[in-house]
Amino acid sequence: MFLRVIQGRVPDRTAMRAQHEAWAREIGPGVSGWRGAAAGITEDDRFICLSWFQSVEAFARLEARGDQREWWARTERLFLGPVVATEFPEVSLLLDGLAAEAGFVQVVQGRAADPARLRTLEQDLLRYLPDGRPDILGGLAAVGPDGRFIQAFSFSSEELARAGEHGEQLPEIEEIFADLRELTGEPTYHDLRHPWIAAPAPSGEARRDGERTGPAASDAAAQPDARRTDAEKAGSRPWSSTGTRTTTRH
Repeated sequence: MFLRVIQGRVPDRTAMRAQHEAWAREIGPGVSGWRGAAAGITEDDRFICLSWFQSVEAFARLEARGDQREWWARTERLFLGPVVATEFPEVSLLLDGLAAEAGFVQVVQGRAADPARLRTLEQDLLRYLPDGRPDILGGLAAVGPDGRFIQAFSFSSEELARAGEHGEQLPEIEEIFADLRELTGEPTYHDLRHPWIAAPAPSGEARRDGERTGPAASDAAAQPDARRTDAEKAGSRPWSSTGTRTTTRH
């Protein structure tokens, strides 16, 4: 599969969510080869969207569509500053991918010294999921030939993710995470506390969405919880075996 990642600063999260939902409702169902999308905005207004396709050819067909170009022209105006686009020619789904029912998604980005070794470790981790970390509902992982990588993990809630982070781990998982930390150094963590997840609807069923809809949900997405401490607002690593919190660096 092929992965496209879009990132940038977006101060109006309500407008961006409306654009994301409009695409999933009006364009996505007609895109042959589109397999899913996950997006959200961190509490410091950083937007990130991951869209995966069956092939790079499927993505190219989407880019050639007039309605896609019109949608992007409207969407691009919502960004404050530059928009960064990254492409990965190969992406692997973890378990069932990014679960539609996820209430919390963490995206991890960085550069690995040994891309082949990183892919091996990710496959090793799959051998112990979900039993070894039942809080992880699923995810995806991609690494480019230059070592750039992205990983996304979905959880039912942030509370369960943090509990899994601090809980006792299988020795095998501890070893894998230790190797991952050594290989990837200090990556960047993006905590999406109100993720927007969409996927092509099965025949006869409605489009899946990873977040509640309606005014209450929109208000919650637009209003970060003021009671959180600065440490809680910073990205940390619930997918790892250490309790150390790492400030999100962009």
